[in-house]
Amino acid sequence: MTEAVIQFRYTLAPAAADAAAATAMLAPVFAAAQELGVIGRDAARYDGLAFGNLSYGSGDGQGFWITATQTADRNRLSTDDIVYIESFCLAENSVAARGSHPPSSEALSHAAIHAARPDRPTWVLHGHAPSVWNAAEALGWPVTDRTAANGTLAMARAVAALAGETAGLIIMGGHTDGVLAYAGDGSAALALFAQALDAARSAQSGSSQSGQHHARH
Repeated sequence: MTEAVIQFRYTLAPAAADAAAATAMLAPVFAAAQELGVIGRDAARYDGLAFGNLSYGSGDGQGFWITATQTADRNRLSTDDIVYIESFCLAENSVAARGSHPPSSEALSHAAIHAARPDRPTWVLHGHAPSVWNAAEALGWPVTDRTAANGTLAMARAVAALAGETAGLIIMGGHTDGVLAYAGDGSAALALFAQALDAARSAQSGSSQSGQHHARH
Protein backbone atom coordinates (compact mmCIF):
# COMPACT_ATOMS: atom_id res chain seq x y z
CA MET A 1 0.00 0.00 0.00
CA THR A 2 1.54 3.28 -1.13
CA GLU A 3 -1.61 5.39 -0.84
CA ALA A 4 -0.74 8.74 0.76
CA VAL A 5 2.97 7.85 1.04
CA ILE A 6 5.12 10.74 -0.23
CA GLN A 7 7.86 9.28 -2.43
CA PHE A 8 9.57 12.46 -3.59
CA ARG A 9 11.94 14.84 -1.82
CA TYR A 10 10.40 18.14 -0.77
CA THR A 11 11.10 21.31 1.11
CA LEU A 12 8.34 23.17 2.93
CA ALA A 13 8.58 26.92 3.53
CA PRO A 14 5.95 29.11 5.30
CA ALA A 15 2.61 29.48 3.56
CA ALA A 16 2.32 31.86 0.61
CA ALA A 17 0.70 35.25 1.26
CA ASP A 18 -2.20 34.62 -1.14
CA ALA A 19 -3.18 31.26 0.37
CA ALA A 20 -6.57 32.59 1.53
CA ALA A 21 -7.55 33.71 -1.96
CA ALA A 22 -6.41 30.39 -3.44
CA THR A 23 -8.39 28.47 -0.82
CA ALA A 24 -11.55 30.39 -1.68
CA MET A 25 -11.07 29.51 -5.34
CA LEU A 26 -10.34 25.81 -4.78
CA ALA A 27 -13.01 25.17 -2.15
CA PRO A 28 -16.14 25.02 -4.38
CA VAL A 29 -14.51 22.60 -6.85
CA PHE A 30 -13.18 20.52 -3.96
CA ALA A 31 -16.67 20.28 -2.45
CA ALA A 32 -18.20 19.36 -5.81
CA ALA A 33 -15.64 16.57 -6.26
CA GLN A 34 -16.59 15.22 -2.84
CA GLU A 35 -20.25 15.35 -3.87
CA LEU A 36 -19.38 13.42 -7.02
CA GLY A 37 -17.84 10.79 -4.76
CA VAL A 38 -14.38 10.77 -6.36
CA ILE A 39 -12.46 12.29 -3.43
CA GLY A 40 -13.00 11.75 0.27
CA ARG A 41 -12.55 8.96 2.80
CA ASP A 42 -14.21 5.56 3.11
CA ALA A 43 -13.34 3.28 6.02
CA ALA A 44 -13.88 0.25 3.77
CA ARG A 45 -11.45 1.38 1.05
CA TYR A 46 -7.70 2.01 0.88
CA ASP A 47 -7.13 1.09 4.54
CA GLY A 48 -9.37 3.98 5.54
CA LEU A 49 -7.02 6.61 4.12
CA ALA A 50 -8.35 9.74 2.44
CA PHE A 51 -8.18 9.63 -1.35
CA GLY A 52 -8.05 12.19 -4.13
CA ASN A 53 -6.64 15.69 -4.53
CA LEU A 54 -7.09 18.88 -6.52
CA SER A 55 -4.68 21.40 -8.02
CA TYR A 56 -4.79 24.69 -9.91
CA GLY A 57 -2.15 26.58 -11.84
CA SER A 58 -2.73 30.00 -13.41
CA GLY A 59 -0.53 29.33 -16.42
CA ASP A 60 1.69 32.32 -15.69
CA GLY A 61 4.86 30.26 -15.81
CA GLN A 62 5.00 30.03 -12.03
CA GLY A 63 3.93 27.18 -9.75
CA PHE A 64 0.55 25.74 -8.79
CA TRP A 65 -1.69 25.19 -5.78
CA ILE A 66 -2.56 21.68 -4.58
CA THR A 67 -4.40 20.22 -1.63
CA ALA A 68 -2.14 18.92 1.14
CA THR A 69 -1.73 15.24 1.86
CA GLN A 70 -4.70 13.52 3.52
CA THR A 71 -7.13 16.42 3.26
CA ALA A 72 -9.71 14.96 0.86
CA ASP A 73 -12.20 14.37 3.69
CA ARG A 74 -12.21 17.94 4.99
CA ASN A 75 -15.71 19.31 5.49
CA ARG A 76 -14.35 22.64 4.34
CA LEU A 77 -10.93 23.58 3.01
CA SER A 78 -8.86 25.95 5.12
CA THR A 79 -5.65 27.75 4.24
CA ASP A 80 -3.78 25.02 6.14
CA ASP A 81 -5.18 22.42 3.72
CA ILE A 82 -3.53 23.74 0.57
CA VAL A 83 0.09 24.02 -0.50
CA TYR A 84 1.79 26.15 -3.15
CA ILE A 85 4.28 24.26 -5.33
CA GLU A 86 6.87 26.89 -6.16
CA SER A 87 8.99 24.59 -8.30
CA PHE A 88 9.46 20.94 -9.12
CA CYS A 89 11.92 18.75 -10.99
CA LEU A 90 10.91 15.37 -12.35
CA ALA A 91 14.53 14.52 -13.12
CA GLU A 92 15.44 15.00 -9.45
CA ASN A 93 12.13 13.71 -8.03
CA SER A 94 11.83 16.87 -5.96
CA VAL A 95 9.36 19.59 -5.01
CA ALA A 96 9.76 22.98 -3.33
CA ALA A 97 6.53 23.91 -1.55
CA ARG A 98 5.02 26.54 0.72
CA GLY A 99 2.38 25.66 3.28
CA SER A 100 1.58 24.24 6.70
CA HIS A 101 1.47 20.58 5.68
CA PRO A 102 3.22 18.40 3.07
CA PRO A 103 1.77 18.44 -0.44
CA SER A 104 -0.31 15.59 -1.81
CA SER A 105 1.64 12.41 -2.48
CA GLU A 106 0.53 12.77 -6.12
CA ALA A 107 2.03 16.26 -6.48
CA LEU A 108 4.48 15.21 -9.20
CA SER A 109 1.73 13.65 -11.31
CA HIS A 110 -0.14 16.95 -11.09
CA ALA A 111 3.11 18.75 -11.92
CA ALA A 112 3.52 16.67 -15.06
CA ILE A 113 0.15 17.90 -16.36
CA HIS A 114 0.79 21.53 -15.41
CA ALA A 115 4.14 21.31 -17.21
CA ALA A 116 2.38 20.13 -20.37
CA ARG A 117 0.21 23.28 -20.31
CA PRO A 118 2.68 26.00 -19.21
CA ASP A 119 0.91 28.95 -20.82
CA ARG A 120 -2.68 28.32 -19.83
CA PRO A 121 -4.73 27.95 -16.63
CA THR A 122 -5.07 24.32 -15.61
CA TRP A 123 -7.15 22.46 -13.05
CA VAL A 124 -6.27 18.85 -12.26
CA LEU A 125 -8.64 16.59 -10.35
CA HIS A 126 -7.23 13.29 -9.17
CA GLY A 127 -10.05 11.08 -7.99
CA HIS A 128 -10.79 7.43 -7.40
CA ALA A 129 -13.45 5.74 -9.51
CA PRO A 130 -13.39 1.92 -9.74
CA SER A 131 -15.93 1.85 -12.57
CA VAL A 132 -13.90 4.25 -14.72
CA TRP A 133 -10.60 2.53 -13.93
CA ASN A 134 -11.98 -0.90 -14.83
CA ALA A 135 -13.58 0.30 -18.08
CA ALA A 136 -10.50 2.16 -19.35
CA GLU A 137 -9.35 -0.21 -22.09
CA ALA A 138 -12.87 -1.03 -23.24
CA LEU A 139 -13.69 2.65 -23.67
CA GLY A 140 -10.35 3.62 -25.19
CA TRP A 141 -9.14 6.00 -22.51
CA PRO A 142 -5.38 6.55 -22.20
CA VAL A 143 -3.83 4.39 -19.47
CA THR A 144 -0.40 4.80 -17.90
CA ASP A 145 2.00 1.88 -17.70
CA ARG A 146 0.63 -0.49 -15.07
CA THR A 147 4.12 -1.05 -13.66
CA ALA A 148 4.28 2.64 -12.62
CA ALA A 149 2.91 2.82 -9.08
CA ASN A 150 1.09 5.77 -7.53
CA GLY A 151 3.15 8.56 -6.08
CA THR A 152 6.33 7.45 -7.84
CA LEU A 153 8.57 9.23 -10.28
CA ALA A 154 7.68 6.50 -12.78
CA MET A 155 4.01 7.46 -12.49
CA ALA A 156 4.79 11.16 -12.98
CA ARG A 157 6.79 10.35 -16.11
CA ALA A 158 4.02 8.08 -17.39
CA VAL A 159 1.49 10.90 -16.89
CA ALA A 160 3.82 13.35 -18.63
CA ALA A 161 3.95 11.04 -21.65
CA LEU A 162 0.15 11.16 -21.99
CA ALA A 163 -0.67 14.72 -20.94
CA GLY A 164 -1.45 17.18 -23.71
CA GLU A 165 -2.28 20.81 -24.22
CA THR A 166 -5.99 20.12 -24.55
CA ALA A 167 -8.27 18.98 -21.73
CA GLY A 168 -8.25 15.28 -21.04
CA LEU A 169 -8.65 12.18 -18.93
CA ILE A 170 -5.81 9.86 -17.90
CA ILE A 171 -6.30 6.52 -16.18
CA MET A 172 -3.52 5.71 -13.73
CA GLY A 173 -2.86 2.09 -14.64
CA GLY A 174 -0.54 1.36 -11.72
CA HIS A 175 -2.74 3.12 -9.16
CA THR A 176 -5.88 1.15 -8.35
CA ASP A 177 -9.00 3.22 -9.16
CA GLY A 178 -6.89 6.34 -9.88
CA VAL A 179 -8.08 8.81 -12.53
CA LEU A 180 -6.81 12.26 -13.54
CA ALA A 181 -9.13 14.77 -15.22
CA TYR A 182 -7.70 18.11 -16.33
CA ALA A 183 -9.04 21.19 -18.08
CA GLY A 184 -8.82 24.97 -18.21
CA ASP A 185 -11.30 25.50 -15.38
CA GLY A 186 -12.53 23.52 -12.42
CA SER A 187 -16.07 22.96 -13.67
CA ALA A 188 -14.74 21.52 -16.94
CA ALA A 189 -12.45 19.10 -15.10
CA LEU A 190 -15.40 18.01 -12.95
CA ALA A 191 -17.54 17.59 -16.05
CA LEU A 192 -14.92 15.37 -17.68
CA PHE A 193 -14.89 13.15 -14.61
CA ALA A 194 -18.70 13.03 -14.45
CA GLN A 195 -18.90 12.12 -18.13
CA ALA A 196 -16.41 9.30 -17.58
CA LEU A 197 -18.52 7.96 -14.71
CA ASP A 198 -21.62 8.05 -16.94
CA ALA A 199 -19.80 6.32 -19.80
CA ALA A 200 -18.52 3.60 -17.48
CA ARG A 201 -22.00 3.03 -16.07
CA SER A 202 -23.46 2.81 -19.56
CA ALA A 203 -20.78 0.34 -20.62
CA GLN A 204 -21.42 -1.80 -17.55
CA SER A 205 -25.17 -1.68 -18.14
CA GLY A 206 -24.71 -2.69 -21.77
CA SER A 207 -22.43 -5.54 -20.78
CA SER A 208 -24.93 -6.79 -18.19
CA GLN A 209 -27.82 -6.67 -20.66
CA SER A 210 -25.74 -8.50 -23.25
CA GLY A 211 -24.92 -11.20 -20.70
CA GLN A 212 -28.57 -11.60 -19.82
CA HIS A 213 -29.48 -11.85 -23.50
CA HIS A 214 -26.93 -14.62 -24.09
CA ALA A 215 -28.06 -16.42 -20.94
CA ARG A 216 -31.66 -16.55 -22.24
CA HIS A 217 -30.41 -18.18 -25.41
